[in-house]
Amino acid sequence: MACARFVCALACASLAPSVLAEPIEATFENLVHGEIVNGQFADVGMSIEAVNFQLPGAMPIAFDTQFINTADPDLQGPPWSHGNLAPNTILGNVIIVPENMVDANNDGIVDDPDDEGARPAGELMFSFDQVMTGFGFDVLDIEGVTQETTTIEFFLFGESVGSVAFTDFTDPQSVFYDETIVFGNNSANRVSPIMIGDVSEGLADGYTSVTIHMGGSSAFDNIVTIPAPASAVLLGLGGFAAARRRR
Repeated sequence: MACARFVCALACASLAPSVLAEPIEATFENLVHGEIVNGQFADVGMSIEAVNFQLPGAMPIAFDTQFINTADPDLQGPPWSHGNLAPNTILGNVIIVPENMVDANNDGIVDDPDDEGARPAGELMFSFDQVMTGFGFDVLDIEGVTQETTTIEFFLFGESVGSVAFTDFTDPQSVFYDETIVFGNNSANRVSPIMIGDVSEGLADGYTSVTIHMGGSSAFDNIVTIPAPASAVLLGLGGFAAARRRR
C-alpha cells in the first residue's frame, strides 16, 4: 500500500476559513527500487501514468535515491549539490519516466532503473478522483535546457486551464518566483503548492489532473494535493462552464 499522510493546511490560506481543506501528501517510500507504478495510489484517489517519447508503453517507476552504483548517479543522495532542500535530506524513493522497461523476472520490477535523458524526455500525468486546488512536489536533478522546456499543465475534466513553466520559479518577475529554488545537476528542490487560482486566471477554481511536460531527465517525490471544498467545487464548476460558454 502506498504511503499517504495529511499535512498542514497553510497552503489553503487563500480560501475562506470555513472551507479549508487539508492537503494530502503521497510519498513513494513503500515501493522498491525499479517497481512499476500501476494503481498503488488508489488509497489517496490518485493515479500516475507516464509517456516516454522514445519508448512506447513506458510506465512510471520508482528509483531509490539511496542506492549506490545505479545507472544514474545524478539521482543519488544525500548529499545533494544544489537546491532549497538541505544537502543531507533523505528522500528515499522518487518516481521517474524510465529509459527502459526491462523486467527479466516479470515481477513488476525494472532490473536497471534509469530516467529518460532525451530532450524532451516525456510526461508524467497525475489524475485525481476529486477536484483539487493546489499541487506541490519535490523535484530532483533538473538543469539547464531541461528547466527551460519543462512545464506543468493543469486540466479540469480533460480541458486545459493553465500552465506554469519551470523558468517561472527562478524568474523574479513571475508570481511563481521562489528565491530559494536553485536548479542544477544533482539538485533537490521543494516546490510549494501551486494554487489553481494563480494559474487559471479566473477560468477555473479547481483541477482534476496535472501533466508535467519534462524537458529532459528529472525525478519527482512528495506529491502534495489540496482538495477543493464541496462549496468551492460547485462555484468553480459554475464559473468554468460560464467561461467555456464565453470562449
